[in-house]
Amino acid sequence: MNQNDFKKLISKGESAHVEFQAEKISPEIIAKAVCAFLNRNGGQLFLGVEAHGELVGVVDVDSVIHGIKSQLPKLISPSALWTVEQIRINDRDIVVVEVPEGMDKPYVVGGAIYVRRGAKTVPAARNEISLLIQNRADASQRWERQIAMGAEQEDLDEKLIRETAKMAVEAERWQGSPDDVEGFLHSLGLTSNGRVTNAALLLFGKQPSRFLPQARVRLLVMPDGKTGNLYSVDKTFDGSLLSVAGQIPAALPAHVGGVVSRFTEENWQREDRPLYPMAALREGVMNSLVHRDYSISGSITILILPDSLQILNPGGLPDGLTPADLKRDHPSLPRNPDIAHVFFLYGLIEKIGRGTQRIVEDCRKARLRDPKWQSSSLETKLTFFTSSTGSRAEVLNERQEKILALLREKKQLRAGDLALVLGSEVTDRTVRSDLQTLMDGGWLVRRGRGRSTSYVEGPKAHAK
Repeated sequence: MNQNDFKKLISKGESAHVEFQAEKISPEIIAKAVCAFLNRNGGQLFLGVEAHGELVGVVDVDSVIHGIKSQLPKLISPSALWTVEQIRINDRDIVVVEVPEGMDKPYVVGGAIYVRRGAKTVPAARNEISLLIQNRADASQRWERQIAMGAEQEDLDEKLIRETAKMAVEAERWQGSPDDVEGFLHSLGLTSNGRVTNAALLLFGKQPSRFLPQARVRLLVMPDGKTGNLYSVDKTFDGSLLSVAGQIPAALPAHVGGVVSRFTEENWQREDRPLYPMAALREGVMNSLVHRDYSISGSITILILPDSLQILNPGGLPDGLTPADLKRDHPSLPRNPDIAHVFFLYGLIEKIGRGTQRIVEDCRKARLRDPKWQSSSLETKLTFFTSSTGSRAEVLNERQEKILALLREKKQLRAGDLALVLGSEVTDRTVRSDLQTLMDGGWLVRRGRGRSTSYVEGPKAHAK
């Protein structure tokens, strides 16, 4: 979490999704808050922040984080996914615990079920408990929890399971033995009555595509026009998700190699950088593997074009999310929480629900156009653009150029200022569309919300 996101959240105060704690920070109290978020719609717990938002910091932050990591798995039942990080604001250490909505409700701490009621963590009432139990029955029907038809535990890679269990033990995320394969799978909901689930087969299968063809990932490279071939590379990855998660990022540099060289007025020495930020590509791949809709047939496809790279997932975004949400702080809605949990234990993802924002940040740091998400009921597509994808003259229209010219003059704009340059005949809808295009391209950055909204220059405001 960056400082700007932190300050925005703190300024809004405590809510159903945000809690501050500054006194009596103990694993037991933290566990109750995490339990309440799991039983509702997720949330964020900020340690070292007073109830009214004053930052007091956490003393001995390493000890606090260690206590959270080692004690919460023992205190909260059933096993759940949450992440913890340390940030430093105004010379004070703040601990942030991020909690996605739990899929195996109700969650229990010390024999009690906790929920969020307004901005408070409280014991659940009888009717709330009944509803949570009903939700758990519904969650058990999700695709990843269904039995993998025809597959047995012998079809799983036991060595890979032990390796993952060992990593979970070392991270103090699981309290069992790395040799207890059946206990590890059962504790994560990856077996049911001794049968393996779809998630278990995808994650650890020796050859999951034998049973689930949608497990495959296809890498296509379009030629640059010098050959007559339809694809210069057509490669299929059909191993377990954990193995494919390592193979694809390792293979991409060979196909998106090369650098972009540039000189600037400030720096006369040539600056070389990769065509794409590899960290952003990796994050895009991880998001696809973890969050795609596996109930729909079809493979994930990575398509490398001469001027862009696309990651195409079968199925739309989870209910409640839009492509625009992915660029800003948004609720964590993991479609496949069991898969996400194992990816987290294996060290392939650090946090849930923030990967898309990091993708945008990495592209902006690389002075590239913002990546673009598009989604329908059939497919979700993420497109990365090279720096040569359209010159500024090709990307921006006359109105948008006028907006940038006015911004250079005034340094900061409000929506009302635009009438001075665009004229009253331009509709509000057109203005909003122009502003969104400029923000997506990195030419503008929006500050504030509502009536206080203003716009300042983005990293590409001086692009030629």
